[in-house]
Amino acid sequence: MRVNIGELLAARGAIRTVAYSEWVESPAEDVMLLQPVTGELVLASTGRSVCLTGQLRTQLTLYCGACLAGYEQPLEFAVAEEFRRALPLSAAGAGGERELDADDFVVLVGPDDTLDLTEIVRQDLVLALPIAPRCREGCRGLCATCGADLNLGPCDCAGDSADPRLRLGVPGFAGLPARRITEKE
Repeated sequence: MRVNIGELLAARGAIRTVAYSEWVESPAEDVMLLQPVTGELVLASTGRSVCLTGQLRTQLTLYCGACLAGYEQPLEFAVAEEFRRALPLSAAGAGGERELDADDFVVLVGPDDTLDLTEIVRQDLVLALPIAPRCREGCRGLCATCGADLNLGPCDCAGDSADPRLRLGVPGFAGLPARRITEKE
């Protein structure tokens, strides 16, 4: 969905509301959108720039980071961006090092004054995804030894580790004599 903000940039205080309902490209291989991203976006002119704000929602299929089961999850996320026209190269100043200011975090709009809202929404959707998704609170995950789903009950390996050093009762580092480090070392 593309929106021209040329008129908004010219009229300080102007506001435009956009009903958003679009299918967005899946942000990752293991994330599937089950319905379009929907919500309302507000474009407001400050005179120098246009602020885009809104609340959007969708339904996703994710995979649990503990047990690897697929599950559906609603996702609601905020959009907040600021846009302004790009300055001509002669007015942009010379290159080199300089300290960043607030203007450096404003997205520049090309000469056609058009925004691609779908790409902006996709980027904000990526930022809203959970880092370590869980199918439910208290998910016990998979056994590290045999891979059994511990949510279904205890596994047959009874916690035996493939690495004998990790078994309970086997002296490992705990069996080493204590050694103090002195200042000379």
